Amino acid sequence: MTPSESTKRIPPVQPSNDEALAMLDSMLERYSWGSVIRTIVMGIVLGLGIAWLVIPVYVSVTVTTLFGDAPKAYWYLSRSSGVVAYVLLWLSAVWGLLLTTAIGKALGKVAAIVDLHRHISWLTVVFVLVHAIILLGDRYITYTMWTIFVPYADTTYRPDAVALGQIGFYLLTLVTVSFWVRRWTGQRVWRALHYVSFVVYIMVALHAIWAGTDTQSLFWVYVTTAMSMLFLVILRLITWVFDRRAQPVDVPPEIA
Repeated sequence: MTPSESTKRIPPVQPSNDEALAMLDSMLERYSWGSVIRTIVMGIVLGLGIAWLVIPVYVSVTVTTLFGDAPKAYWYLSRSSGVVAYVLLWLSAVWGLLLTTAIGKALGKVAAIVDLHRHISWLTVVFVLVHAIILLGDRYITYTMWTIFVPYADTTYRPDAVALGQIGFYLLTLVTVSFWVRRWTGQRVWRALHYVSFVVYIMVALHAIWAGTDTQSLFWVYVTTAMSMLFLVILRLITWVFDRRAQPVDVPPEIA
């Protein structure tokens, strides 16, 4: 074996870029708006059913506070759905990062991870909508559809923190919808849109911490989720570096 031959690196057996994109297209074709809607409805029904069975006392109290001159249930429902939306967003980001890290490759369940990532993303959008729209019933701060969906339209309650959540919701929706337009936008644009997910997570986390009234009680939830995201991002960068190094090196014919 010559020195030049000993320095050649043998790349790992991996699907080509075209094969990977074709696999992603085939997985995306398995879904339709109908399947997404069914998943969302099933998730909401299942969640309500579990809540009614597990915490009937709290659910009953919440129902009785939906009416009256100062109903508190809307504020409680908004807070709880906001927490659920944050956790779902974190899970969606985690599964998305697993697709491109050594952990995801070791699991070898790309299709399952993609499925979970997409469904969790849509559930996140739904719970964010519940988190916002349910406030229309609150009497303490009189919200309208305009003030709920337009940043800085209302300045009565922490407008900067609220605007972060509103803008983050629009970016989240853009990233989620991008699954259906990848074949028209191309891989580069689609990937760039998914990098926006990191911005969305940061904006929503800041919104939850600065605008939420449960920041102290959820302190360790925010710390744990943020640290896990940081860990996976670092792992993703390490994976990218090793993948780059594992690429075959073109050896000139005269020294091969």
